[in-house]
Amino acid sequence: MLLSEKFSERTISDMDVALERACRLMPQAFEGHPARKFVAEKIVECASKHTQTLGGLTEAGRRAVAELAAEIVETN
Repeated sequence: MLLSEKFSERTISDMDVALERACRLMPQAFEGHPARKFVAEKIVECASKHTQTLGGLTEAGRRAVAELAAEIVETN
């Protein structure tokens, strides 16, 4: 199912803003597509199951970035 079929234009816009905000927090070491995709998936999951507010979506993105950072620290 396409995002446009599942969410309103407003929610999609808020998801995009949340993704951009979260990705600004990423260290350059994982700014690539896989990390960005992971964060986007967490934001979509949040919008589907929890909240569709910009604040909530942004927080979900920030948590995803923190999760990625923690994984990097654990592997080093």
